[in-house]
Amino acid sequence: MGAGSLLATPAIVRAQGQNGVALVIGNSKYAWEAQLPNVRRDAPDVAKHFQALGLKTELVVDAGRDAMNRAIANFGAAANGSNFAAFYYAGHGALWGKDMFLVPIDADLSTPSTVQTLVNSLDVGKANKGAANRLTVFDNCRNNPADGWRQVDAEQRSLAVYGSDGQLRGGAWAPNPNTLVLFSTAPGHIALDGPAGQNSPFAAAFLRQFNDASVDLQSLSSRLRRDLLITTRGRQVLFDRNSFTAPFSISGSPRPGSAAVGGDGWGADPSRIIELTKAYAYARENGLPLPSGLIAHRLPGGGRDGQKVGSFQFVRHTPIGGEPALLVVISAEEQQTAEVVMTARGVFNEKTQKMEGGSIWRYITARIAGDRLEFTPRGNSERYMFDWRDANSGSFSVLSDQARTAGPSIRFVRLDG
Repeated sequence: MGAGSLLATPAIVRAQGQNGVALVIGNSKYAWEAQLPNVRRDAPDVAKHFQALGLKTELVVDAGRDAMNRAIANFGAAANGSNFAAFYYAGHGALWGKDMFLVPIDADLSTPSTVQTLVNSLDVGKANKGAANRLTVFDNCRNNPADGWRQVDAEQRSLAVYGSDGQLRGGAWAPNPNTLVLFSTAPGHIALDGPAGQNSPFAAAFLRQFNDASVDLQSLSSRLRRDLLITTRGRQVLFDRNSFTAPFSISGSPRPGSAAVGGDGWGADPSRIIELTKAYAYARENGLPLPSGLIAHRLPGGGRDGQKVGSFQFVRHTPIGGEPALLVVISAEEQQTAEVVMTARGVFNEKTQKMEGGSIWRYITARIAGDRLEFTPRGNSERYMFDWRDANSGSFSVLSDQARTAGPSIRFVRLDG
């Protein structure tokens, strides 16, 4: 374990011209889990960038549980009364139930009892609550990096729930006011590694957001989600919790030689990027939550499954009537899988016979078989099936494994693509 302080230069302009602190933890040299070489560059680069923003920054690398807990406690003491507190973690992560845990370098993830030796991400929220404004970033996988137990459960929880007022509901990571929490990937999914000696895709995209003179935290997640989709070819989707109700800007600090998003991902051919203009309009008109910054991508040369990419409106049958819904197919692999986002209003509660839980959106990896796209939307036995008749329409139906019966087919219609 190593720890050290990066001394901020007093002359640098700080967040909103006020005092600010930052803690960066980077765990790469694990005793029992896979090594993470990208973290060795990511954590120092992010720490130097926070320092350049005028934040009094501490960098902690390759830390065990006790060292991580001490660093977070010290960060909390320093954040108390400050105007701005930033936290960045890069390393292994794991998801149990509704809680996400940060993995110390000496943890062994081979059994579920290991959870008792990890660091709960909620401890970070408790530590920085004394700051007026907060940025918290978790750049880690959200599954089990050892053997995948609990991974399916984690993926089935990959949703964001919104109340009737349009605000994101709590869950395990209900942030304090004026807080932006960024998760580099969706529950149940991995955070992609980059080439050796370079930043990971998420760290590189995160650092690029600060190349402008001023960065608004209220809108940061939208730009970052789009950038990450482009650079990872749709394989990694940012999740966020944002409780800022008004713009909050911090000074940017361009990095010499840092390139704009482009070359290596979808940005190499911007003509194939699909802007989801009609999808966002449909979502607004029908009160459906849709995370900002989403895009889709046409297959090279069209491809057999090219007609499946884009956005599609349909109606879900519920016991109390039809409900508008929206499917966004971000990308597709020929006759293999597709990355999709689905958004709908409410979840039907069989006990109360009412639509409850607010509106939801989910990020899911779907299966492709012929003209059909199929996925399980949540932790139950239902399967959603989309069958294309042509490039612009098809039928949607639900199959129950318990009854082995399919619900009535409903027409879906293309919006964007």
